[in-house]
Amino acid sequence: MTLNRKYWLTSGMAVTAAALLAACSSGSSSTPSTPASSTPASSAAASSTPASSTAASSAPASSAPASSASAGSSAPASGLALAQQTVAKLEAATSSYPVPASSVAGVSKLKGKTVYYVPVIQDAPTFTVAADAMKQALAAAGLKLQVCNGQAQPTAVAACVQLATTAGAAGIVLDAIPYGMAYSALNAAAAKGIPILIADQVPDPASTPNTDKVSYLPGAQDMASQIAWWTIADSGGKANGIIAEEIDNPSSIAAVTDSLAIYKQNCPACVMTVKKISATTTNLEASAASADLLADPSATYFYTEFEDSLQPTVQGIQQSGRSGISLSVAAGTVGGLGLLKTGSLVKAVVVADEVYEGWALTDEILRMATKTAPVNETIPTRLFTKNNIGSIQVTTDAQASGAWFGDNSFESQFAKLWGVS
Repeated sequence: MTLNRKYWLTSGMAVTAAALLAACSSGSSSTPSTPASSTPASSAAASSTPASSTAASSAPASSAPASSASAGSSAPASGLALAQQTVAKLEAATSSYPVPASSVAGVSKLKGKTVYYVPVIQDAPTFTVAADAMKQALAAAGLKLQVCNGQAQPTAVAACVQLATTAGAAGIVLDAIPYGMAYSALNAAAAKGIPILIADQVPDPASTPNTDKVSYLPGAQDMASQIAWWTIADSGGKANGIIAEEIDNPSSIAAVTDSLAIYKQNCPACVMTVKKISATTTNLEASAASADLLADPSATYFYTEFEDSLQPTVQGIQQSGRSGISLSVAAGTVGGLGLLKTGSLVKAVVVADEVYEGWALTDEILRMATKTAPVNETIPTRLFTKNNIGSIQVTTDAQASGAWFGDNSFESQFAKLWGVS
């Protein structure tokens, strides 16, 4: 997830996150994480590339790097070869869109109704693209879209939900907002029969997801894993680097944990040290990145989890005076891709197909509103590096059109499922 696909804390936890980051902003006091033992599994991306199957929980603290081996050793030939093959698949354009197979009955009965879309922050580019796509998709189905800014604040999110409830919305879509951030307001909406879709969040273990009342669409949860495969391949299986993990929500922590299992399984010589950052204290991110690099002079790779932390990280690298740093980021937009294309510090960017996600969100909320069984919605992603960045136009229009990934053939496929084509 600019606040791209940002995974926000539940009410009351943001202060804790700020305190944690303030405590470790110098870089020297944060500790690396040890990966859970896991083997790669199938990725949720459209390219069906390997990813990690680690459970959605943060890695335990340790006094040792995430993965280490004796100097001079490298990844097993099989692990390096797998990384190279995986990167080639991740860099490719989408050849077949994962549109669900089952149709949605009764969409015509919803004509004229309104769906409320509540992103954690309205003006972040990824949410803007998703909102525009939802508006187009809902219009095709005869419905309207109302966007309400969550402002990254529990009170604002609750107010949006209450507004949708009072208006008798056909559904509420929260994007990058945990259910607990507006628990009471959402319970009230559900009690009135308004379906609630939680996007870009892993399901809350305490809830029963994927019902007509509450459903989850986790989104592109494997982006950190894609960066892991690229880092292994790019370094020849000998990467030494830093991972700036967003601590704002279990979803972002789980994504990093999954990636650590990939390093452990396929690159025992890779030394990846996890540092904690928070979107609640972005003013500290530049100094933290600089301190982290100065404290670890052998690190040459740096992954920051979302694009909203990219510019501060670039500033931190520059402040450190370190050269030869390969910077990567996920949930990219024209900002990250622009830096990649100009040949700056940025060497790899993972981008989620926000246009497709807008149609997928619409498909899921229509299924819930018509009491059709929810389905698993897969969101295509693409890894951009020096190998393929020249194949696209880095513009907002190109992003909004879906041209970064393939084409927009999925739009007519979704419309057919809804019986409105």
